[in-house]
Amino acid sequence: MIFTQWKLCTGSCALMFAFISFSAFYSYQVNIRRKPDDPEKKDFSPFGPWLAPIILPPLFLADAFFLILSSLAFGFLLILFPFTLLMFRKPFLIKWIRKQALKIGNWVLKINTAILRTAGFHPASIKLLHEQKTPA
Repeated sequence: MIFTQWKLCTGSCALMFAFISFSAFYSYQVNIRRKPDDPEKKDFSPFGPWLAPIILPPLFLADAFFLILSSLAFGFLLILFPFTLLMFRKPFLIKWIRKQALKIGNWVLKINTAILRTAGFHPASIKLLHEQKTPA
């Protein structure tokens, strides 16, 4: 059973490396055939396709490492958060989050309003618009 699983994993990994190598070589060939003034032409190294299967395993290991690290951090926060709620009775965290949300929201609304005014979709002032609608 373990041997069969190992054969399946080895075959699928070899197929994946072959596909990635093929993709790297194909994209390099397509890039070489483009005209020099083509805006989609990139400046790739000729050794790039050869390094694709060599660089892939360390990238997979780094990805697995970061997955484990993020899981541990999430577990730590799941354990730590209830204790902080029990230890600190004052809701300082909620007040701080509200303050930051208001600050960021005001900043975003200011930028969006400036964009809308520039495009001509928003009046200069709500007060001016209100004064124009109500007769004196």
